[in-house]
Amino acid sequence: MILPPRSRPARIAAIVAAAVAILLLVLACFPWGVFRAQAERAISARIGAPATIGTIEREGILSLHPVLVLRDVRIAQPGWAGNGAMLRVARARVRLPVLPLLIGQVRPQPIAIENGVATLVRASDGRTNWGGPKDGGGSTGDGFARLAIRDLTIAYRDAKRDRRARVRVDSDGNGLRVRGTGALADEAVRVVLAGAPIDGRANWPFVARIVGPQTRITASGTMARALDTHDMRFDMHARGHDLLDLDRVIEAGLFGTQPVALNGKVSRQGEVWKIAGLNGTIGRSRLSAADATIDKSTPGRTRIDGDIRLAQLDFEDLSNTRGRAIAAAKRAKAGPRIVPDTRIDLRNVADIDGVLRVRADRLLSRFDSPFRRIAGTLTLENARLTVDPFTVGMTRGTLGGRIVVDQRDGKPRPMLALDLKLADTTIGTLAGGGTIDAPLRGMARLTGTGETVRAAIGRSSGEVALASGSGRIPSKLASFIGLDVGRGVFADKDAVATLRCLIVHMDVRDGSARMSPLLIDTSRSQSHVAGTIDLANERLDLTMTGAPKKDSILRLTEPVPVRGTIKSPDPKVPGGKTNVGGILKMVGDAIAGDRPPLATDADCGALAARAMR
Repeated sequence: MILPPRSRPARIAAIVAAAVAILLLVLACFPWGVFRAQAERAISARIGAPATIGTIEREGILSLHPVLVLRDVRIAQPGWAGNGAMLRVARARVRLPVLPLLIGQVRPQPIAIENGVATLVRASDGRTNWGGPKDGGGSTGDGFARLAIRDLTIAYRDAKRDRRARVRVDSDGNGLRVRGTGALADEAVRVVLAGAPIDGRANWPFVARIVGPQTRITASGTMARALDTHDMRFDMHARGHDLLDLDRVIEAGLFGTQPVALNGKVSRQGEVWKIAGLNGTIGRSRLSAADATIDKSTPGRTRIDGDIRLAQLDFEDLSNTRGRAIAAAKRAKAGPRIVPDTRIDLRNVADIDGVLRVRADRLLSRFDSPFRRIAGTLTLENARLTVDPFTVGMTRGTLGGRIVVDQRDGKPRPMLALDLKLADTTIGTLAGGGTIDAPLRGMARLTGTGETVRAAIGRSSGEVALASGSGRIPSKLASFIGLDVGRGVFADKDAVATLRCLIVHMDVRDGSARMSPLLIDTSRSQSHVAGTIDLANERLDLTMTGAPKKDSILRLTEPVPVRGTIKSPDPKVPGGKTNVGGILKMVGDAIAGDRPPLATDADCGALAARAMR
């Protein structure tokens, strides 16, 4: 029969509608159990391990959101995770929305789990058995609309962070309850999580605790919906013997420290974390406030933007007991050093970029130190750290400038570049007081490679300079540095001479610093020092010559070798000149008129300008 032209579209529409209705009716009452084998294959492909389902049955007759009952579900461990099952569930109820199936999307929604055991494993390389074959570190939950749980045991072991736990999970109309025990390295802990019923409510409240003899972490807040760890906000209170103890839980890439007690607010939306108002103590150091945004939305990269302010900071608090012991052993072996042995290897943060603005209002130290406060902006991009501006406030004056640590392209050793200036300070400030004092300024421009500051300086090239203005110096010392033994011995111990200038310029090549020049000019004498300093071990190989500015009977005319280290110089008087024979020889030289010329005043201004160029 041929349809009339005007009725044909209507009939076609009716036929399509009928076909869709029949299809929906078929789906609404479809016996989903026939797809058991396909479901097993889909789960196996997702997890990367064999999966079996005893039976699949449907509840009710007609529904576009049928509830399927799965019995005797078992998912084996991936081969790398060992033998046994990753998941065993005696009975699970799953809701399966039908309409998404029409566009090829399968969106099952678990609504009940009974009598199950899950064994979750993370390997040392970051793989997880629940994340699938392509997983690099696992993922957290997106939440559940409704879920009832009865007698689910979760056993978790993590080789990457050296932690483990075994907990029982139950959830009903009274709420979610998770309780069990575990360990963070060798520390035994209790694990507790309590929340509202998993019933589809928004702003789902929860409290989580990990409690041990040393470590105590509490998080209390809300998630957008139950167990949606991608959208949550909570107050955090954490205490630990060491930041590393806390890092086994929060995985922020922290380092060993003295005991910590921290409080703050944390939120997460998607892959963006925010920390606000973090405060507390690390050893003697006191954190006033820290705010940071941590963005992990770019695969394989983490970006941080934050501000950190400390009321007081002791750098020794940034090392745990083991780290302090290692540092003490190094100090005992190497002796007192000027250059710190601080590590600058960036390989562990090669996947982190961002900016941190750091300020410490007061610096604490067990040793006598002129440094009082520190501030800097740290910018890290692709394993290149720039600290600019960088400022250290002293008792008087400042040390500041720019520091760069560059370890791009996977270099085995970072390159350290320093461009620093010392301004508005004094010799007494750096020397911890004393009887020598004068205005002082300086600069250092050095570049070298090494895993620590000390190692990099020990291989560096560049220049270092110091220049003082007019000041004071004990008369005895002023005479001795001019090799004027007579006045040095007999001068009044309380007498003071004028320090006209101290000029130091060092050309540094491959860790060897050559004096060019080192000059000390006083109202009584003048001294020149030549030679080198090995910056790798701070050992001196110098020679000092000097002359008084007035005639002297007892005067050394031969150069004085200076050995030892920067911290402990050791001048060697040649030929035993301080014994009786040596003194008589100096007297004889004076009587015979065998005396070198006297010193004259140096052009301190010109020499200082040249050294500080």
